Amino acid sequence: MASMVRLATLNRRGLLWRLGAAIGLATGSRLGSFDGLHASRLVPSPAIYIPDTGHHIGGSVLAWWLQYGAENGLGWPVTELLKLDGRYVQYFERGALAISASTRDPLGVVPLDLGRPYVASRPDRDLDRLRTRSGSNRNRAFDASHFFDETGYGVHEDLWAYFREDGGVYRFGYPLAAPIVSAGFLWQVFERSVLMARAGEVTELPIGVLESERMRLPTGAVDQAGYAPVVDLAALHFDQKASGTRHVQVDLTRQVVTFFLDGEPVHVAGTSTGLYPDFTPPGRFRIFSQIPRARLISNGSTAAGYNWSDVQHIQYFTEEWIGFHYAYWHNDFGRTRSAGCVNLRLHDSQWAWSFCKIGTPVIVHY
Repeated sequence: MASMVRLATLNRRGLLWRLGAAIGLATGSRLGSFDGLHASRLVPSPAIYIPDTGHHIGGSVLAWWLQYGAENGLGWPVTELLKLDGRYVQYFERGALAISASTRDPLGVVPLDLGRPYVASRPDRDLDRLRTRSGSNRNRAFDASHFFDETGYGVHEDLWAYFREDGGVYRFGYPLAAPIVSAGFLWQVFERSVLMARAGEVTELPIGVLESERMRLPTGAVDQAGYAPVVDLAALHFDQKASGTRHVQVDLTRQVVTFFLDGEPVHVAGTSTGLYPDFTPPGRFRIFSQIPRARLISNGSTAAGYNWSDVQHIQYFTEEWIGFHYAYWHNDFGRTRSAGCVNLRLHDSQWAWSFCKIGTPVIVHY
């Protein structure tokens, strides 16, 4: 049995930078063909071993998984990192990740949209109404808490709080169909998830498990690689009470926010800043206001109109009330989109909220 390795004495910041900077794929065993997919199994280096499911997570996929919720996000890994028809992917309980050379995400990893292929593959008669077609018509016939023009569907009111509070569009994707009631559950399919509600409780289908089984991918436990320890994941969390000088840099060109402690980068996140004509202003600022949750409503000072309820982790740093905050309503991180503020994903906005204080310097530059 593998021994538990605690990393509390290691430099966690340096470890995560290395994980994100280099994939370092080690050649693994050839697995052959699965439903027409040419597949090879690989174990990245560095990597850790997850005894709960008997699989490794490593390289940039590990860095992404740790940053965006770990087991509370996509869940535990159910496959190894696989090379499927030339692309490196790994399946988890509630989703899948792919390594991408074209993404603007600073970690080089993108979640896969598994909602549509899951629904398309289901033989269940009750799910026929969930099947989606391109160019679907706008449907306001159900009780939607928020309507998305991007796909022409809204999120059902019974699912809205879960959707908004657990990551929004980045985590679940846009809704792909109107909800239905089947087998006593309210169902709604999203690009990256299928959500169900009954008696006020919302759950997620283990869509990563279901898709990996449908594709007949190898999900059985594997032997632990000699260089992949079993790690106490709690020891990998950044110590928010660590002493040192803190500042934040917002790169408007790369659309990346980097957090520094004593001049060393400790966290990097994709962002979405102001879209013409509502540019995010370059300059040197300091955080002067922190608001845990509020409704944001445009007041006519911006070209873009908006009315967003329950926006979390708001931290203003300019006199024009530009600041960091969670943006649950889009998935355009890496591109300009906002009315001037620095939009962040849920976990990155949580990080910024815990890391920054009143007076923390913010440098915005091109």
